[in-house]
Amino acid sequence: MSKTNKFSRRDFIKSAAVASAGVAAVGMLGSVSPAPAAAASLPDKWGFEADVIVVGSGPAGMACAASAAENKASVIVVEANDKIGGKGVLAGGNLGIGGGTRMQKARGYEESADIIYQDRTDWTLRTDKTMTVRDVDGGKHTIGQWRRIAGAEDADGLSRVFADRSLDTWNWLDKMGCPFIRANVSEYSLVYRGTRYFTTTKPSPVNREGKASDMRAGGAGLIWPMYDVAKKNGTQFFLKHKMTKIIRADGDRAGRVLGIQVTNAGKTLFFRAKKAVFLGTGSWNGNNNLKKLFLPWLVKYPHISGEPYVFNDGMGIQMGIDAGASLTTDRGSDWHGWHRHPGTHWHSIDYPYGIPGTADPDPSHCIFVNALGKRFMNEEIGEDNPAWVGGNPPFYFAQICALQPTNEHGPIVWIVMDEDARMKKRLEFNPGKNVEADMYGTAATIAELAAKIKVPAEALGDAVAKYNSLVAGGKDTDWGKRTMASKIEKPPFHAVMWGIQKHNTLGGLTINPQAQVMDWNSQVIPGLYAAGECAGGMDLIGLARPIVFGRVAGEWAAKEKAV
Repeated sequence: MSKTNKFSRRDFIKSAAVASAGVAAVGMLGSVSPAPAAAASLPDKWGFEADVIVVGSGPAGMACAASAAENKASVIVVEANDKIGGKGVLAGGNLGIGGGTRMQKARGYEESADIIYQDRTDWTLRTDKTMTVRDVDGGKHTIGQWRRIAGAEDADGLSRVFADRSLDTWNWLDKMGCPFIRANVSEYSLVYRGTRYFTTTKPSPVNREGKASDMRAGGAGLIWPMYDVAKKNGTQFFLKHKMTKIIRADGDRAGRVLGIQVTNAGKTLFFRAKKAVFLGTGSWNGNNNLKKLFLPWLVKYPHISGEPYVFNDGMGIQMGIDAGASLTTDRGSDWHGWHRHPGTHWHSIDYPYGIPGTADPDPSHCIFVNALGKRFMNEEIGEDNPAWVGGNPPFYFAQICALQPTNEHGPIVWIVMDEDARMKKRLEFNPGKNVEADMYGTAATIAELAAKIKVPAEALGDAVAKYNSLVAGGKDTDWGKRTMASKIEKPPFHAVMWGIQKHNTLGGLTINPQAQVMDWNSQVIPGLYAAGECAGGMDLIGLARPIVFGRVAGEWAAKEKAV
């Protein structure tokens, strides 16, 4: 695993106000006060009001709305999309929280808040649990299961809250009817001790408001029960309403947060928050200014999971900075959380948000080549199997692909196979139905295939010929693949491009253990809360962090004194 590289709010240079066109540069290793902001005039009239205004209806926003409404606050949810649920509604539904749930107890799995906390903050390996893993050279190693299931220290107390609130949050979801089942996890994930074995949800229909669809995903099994609780307790939902400003009482960077400015159908509207505004606006991946700040090389990966169902423009973070919020990163380099979708740029879901990709190919029957037609890696290396044992340097599929030539969709990686390999996996390639036309090619010869996928014919021919010679020799002396089951020699030949997406981004607005947003002087911005991918801290991807801290935010926001 990569070493944590958490830059606290104290480490960032305090920036000048951020213009609406982009984020001002934020550096490190210094401390200067932000430039004074011009006084902002308050709206002459607020069009709508509630105790709590929730921006974003994804896992964090829905948890906040359900929690605040249960605690007797009036709630309005403002959603830029024409459907609720954010990208979380499309997720697999794997929820990594526990602490002693009924499912864990039924299977004899012991876990407590203290164990969760230790697993998040202790570098040591567990001595009570071991497993055998293989490195990329085929060596077998018996190691203890990892603690430190993610990389964050607990300087801000978030991991302690996460540990302490995991069980009651799971029970809260269970009581409202989230359909939990045991997770189906890969061999490699077993090196991490974690609650995810018991917290996957059954796929549920994706849309409840907005356009009808038969899309199904496990994340919907978490979103819809929270949605039902929020609606039952009076929450109002405003779809196709995009926040464009956070309004503070005494100017852009002073006073209590009073509400937000919103656009809808070309009109400007104002929503007043009598108690608090909550930001659950998602990832910064679609905002190049924030990408360059948090993880510059991610500019080469334009897609993130959930798009184009949602667009991860990072505007919640940007407007939080406009309002005086500070930023916290989670680690300086993140190789976790990648999705690979053969044959589609988007998440493997039904139209109009993507098309089902083909099944993953068998690496023993194919090679991966880049835009230059060259084989560049051991095809056995995947999303979750870094070679961290046996003295090998850690690396992942995404890390290697980041070094390859890109186009507007990111790094170009072609899976090249022959007809025998296709038939062994029973793969069907139907352009426009289960593969996108520009991500698939087939031909009677390798040279013709190269022309179809627009890579140099000589290079691709050399790559296939060299691989076939390695198969004949019984050893991959180029990249160390352990199993080479067959040559690539029976026509027709096929090439399918990977669509590579980031699963989650890390880093965002600084929050405290109550999910309150902090300014550059480590002071709470009164009336402003955040969670999920628009908030930094605790270094954890997936659904667990946004739901736990969204719920925490809802509870605390409901307790605020109305103004």
